[in-house]
Amino acid sequence: MKNSAFQKILDETVEQARHISTGNVASYIPELTEISDSLTAVCVQMTDGEIYTSGDCDDSHYITLQSTAKLVLLIGLIEEFGEEQVFKWTKSEPSGDDFASIARLDQFGPVPSNPMLNAGAISLSSHIPGDTTEAHLKWLEYWMEKCFGTPLKINQKVFASERRTGDRNRSLAYLMKSTRVIEGIVDEILEAYFYLCSFEATVKQAAYLPMLLANAGLAPSGERILSRRTAELTVSMMATCGLYNESGEHLVRTGLPAKSGVSGFILAVAPKKAGIAVFSPLVNYKGTSLRGEKMLANIASTMEWHFAI
Repeated sequence: MKNSAFQKILDETVEQARHISTGNVASYIPELTEISDSLTAVCVQMTDGEIYTSGDCDDSHYITLQSTAKLVLLIGLIEEFGEEQVFKWTKSEPSGDDFASIARLDQFGPVPSNPMLNAGAISLSSHIPGDTTEAHLKWLEYWMEKCFGTPLKINQKVFASERRTGDRNRSLAYLMKSTRVIEGIVDEILEAYFYLCSFEATVKQAAYLPMLLANAGLAPSGERILSRRTAELTVSMMATCGLYNESGEHLVRTGLPAKSGVSGFILAVAPKKAGIAVFSPLVNYKGTSLRGEKMLANIASTMEWHFAI
């Protein structure tokens, strides 16, 4: 049975967040500007499977995952190759820099600082199993379905936009190729990376993955989807690196390990309690949804879900 008091908390949280009018829709991926900047939504999926939604959670609203999809890449590679190997391909240290910093990679590389940065995810993309681009994309589709509990589609317009405007990511990739951090054909590696960022989901679908992580890799039915260790490592990366050079501020503010994306998604984990997906496309210059952060802070405070409590 649903908790009407909790539903009221979510409804009030969304209404408070709607008053925030600062921030901008990310325009460096032109196709992202096509979405209405008024959309504001939250979905909370409890570890027992109970789902609560508020705001613009209509199933017609599909949003690209953008960098929140980096969680799936990390999860799939840890599950298949193990943590020791994965953390040779990318380190596990917070960066203190923005998500696409070339200076950070050049100064503190050659291996990227962590898998949540663009450089880290590009490095991991070069290790997706398979001998062809088609095999790499199929691998991503498989892990998306496993992590979100349903097949997810690609937004082809965003995918094309990512390819057309991804010069900074190309720079990161060529810098890593020059230092032999990655091998292979850069365009093929980036094809997988751009594909990864172009998967789309509703807010309700998006909440499933953080719920899995909150439940140590178990579905509400008790079926093990991910290993406990993979869940532990992923949540740790979210806590320390998930919001790039805003990760510390976010964790102090909410106490919820999270991963942001410039589309306006934030996926957050309330360990042993729930997974949370918030969405609003107005982001700050660090790529964080301002309304999304407001909603997470309010939920954490009201529900006493700060990890330190």
